[in-house]
Amino acid sequence: MTEVRKVYEPSQTTHWKNLFPHKTQLLGSHNLNEGEELVATIDSVDIKPIMNKNGKEEKVPIVHFTNAAPMVLNITNSRTIASLYGPYYHNWIGKKLQIFATNVKSFGGGEELGLRIRTLIPADDEEIQFHRVQLSSCRDMNELQSAFLKVPIHLKRQLISFKDQCKEKLTQSKAKLTQPPSTQEAQHA
Repeated sequence: MTEVRKVYEPSQTTHWKNLFPHKTQLLGSHNLNEGEELVATIDSVDIKPIMNKNGKEEKVPIVHFTNAAPMVLNITNSRTIASLYGPYYHNWIGKKLQIFATNVKSFGGGEELGLRIRTLIPADDEEIQFHRVQLSSCRDMNELQSAFLKVPIHLKRQLISFKDQCKEKLTQSKAKLTQPPSTQEAQHA
């Protein structure tokens, strides 16, 4: 399996479609190298006319990004975004998506590379680091529980093992504090 690498702008690939820049004004699988996943921020969503594969103008939903070319929205990707951010596309503005290329069924019955959206809200490394600091600075289990409850739901899965490590450290330090002194320590007291 290829290692996934997050990128924050489309890559300059050597895909043959990039030889025709006037025909590739929309984001496509040709904008990602193998193993890359684009983290893009939604700027707007609207309906625009494009030329379809048959050369006819067709009005389609388009999502515009602050850091990438626009992307045509199909039903699958629209449903994924709605599952992350709700059904109303005006609420999607400013939200982040993690986009990847994968084999999808084409209209001709075969398969081709297409773009899909991960069913997770991408986390910024700074966000993760902030919550790691909050969790590691807890002095007891109540503070740890309170700090973990403040972690946004989309980050909890990525922080649960770290929270468990913090819990283990707190348990060990509490156990050391509650151990009776050894007989040597008791004699010197």
